[in-house]
Amino acid sequence: MRACLLQPRAEAIGETDEALTVSLGRGVTAIDEHEWDALVSDQNFYNSHAWLAGLDRARGACEVLAVWSSAGLLAACPLWSGERDDGLFELGALFNDVRGPWTRGFVWGGGRRSTHNQVPCVSGRRRAQALSRLLQAMADIARERGAAGVVLPYMPLTAARELADVCGASVLLHSAEANIEVPADGLAGLMAGWNKHHRFEVRAEIAAFARCDNRVEWGVIDPSEQMRAAELIACNRARYGSTQGASWMQRMLEAQRHVGLSPIAVVARRDRCIVALCLLYRFGRALHARYYGCDYSLDDRDFRYFVLTCYEPIDYAAREGLGELRLSTSALHAKASRGARIEPLAAAVLLSDRSLDSIAMHRHNRRFAERHRRELGAHLGPAWQAFL
Repeated sequence: MRACLLQPRAEAIGETDEALTVSLGRGVTAIDEHEWDALVSDQNFYNSHAWLAGLDRARGACEVLAVWSSAGLLAACPLWSGERDDGLFELGALFNDVRGPWTRGFVWGGGRRSTHNQVPCVSGRRRAQALSRLLQAMADIARERGAAGVVLPYMPLTAARELADVCGASVLLHSAEANIEVPADGLAGLMAGWNKHHRFEVRAEIAAFARCDNRVEWGVIDPSEQMRAAELIACNRARYGSTQGASWMQRMLEAQRHVGLSPIAVVARRDRCIVALCLLYRFGRALHARYYGCDYSLDDRDFRYFVLTCYEPIDYAAREGLGELRLSTSALHAKASRGARIEPLAAAVLLSDRSLDSIAMHRHNRRFAERHRRELGAHLGPAWQAFL
């Protein structure tokens, strides 16, 4: 579908800057993949063209807002309506100590259900103008549709604060993510910086995994085993409240295959049967762990979760010359104890007809940061210091 222009009259943004136009279309495939991904950092895989195209195919195309100059694409952002029945995206639950119109509809920015969110945007002198124009257009859309405002969740703190500087967005901490910087010599290099007790525990977990006759394989999921993989992933997600079953996961994998997105699979087998797996996605110099699946009928304490999501991927990333393993927002304590750095994630919020109380926001952010300092202290990244 061709993009339609919003506010066709272009705005001048400076004496020597070109005019900018804003378009609103449906589906990321309306925009050239190379133009889009040129704006996406290695850490921002869940806003990459291929990932978004897979979501569009599996779940229906979402709206895409974009800012253009005569030279091409400057900034872009998918728009969606949120999911109020999911605690990960329930604003009233995330910000229950800050008064706001959280029960009303919002225009949500970023990849659907993404738990790491940055706005694809050029760097350099045009960046602030492009971001400002994009957020202004998002706010206009929210007002036209009677929405309470705009929210971009799960942003790295620096990215959310940039939107605060550029367009006055409110910044509210609400989650955190685990990331591991991968040394050139992999897990051995990472463990070299740990104390003796910690190294012993990790070696014991790897040994327990091997004693259960688990065999690790790397590759892609064979089509004949895709349903088995989908069932195991759905089983794991169900343990944490998801109602999306194996057919939903199968549909996601089929959509990714159709758009040319192929996850890297690390699989644990016993005999010839898959008992657990982790699907990861390589983007730039980062490796993103996304889906874990497990046969919980095998009630062994074999630490397959950590072997497949941490230990094996660290060595894989080192072999491939990658610099970072990104482990998302779950099981932060366990991941921190296995070498992960914990970084804050925040929502950038622009309300349509009011402002959030600055004192309540400061109190919320400080309490959130202090709780994580108590629980994860030495494993926190430096960005937390802004609220401590």
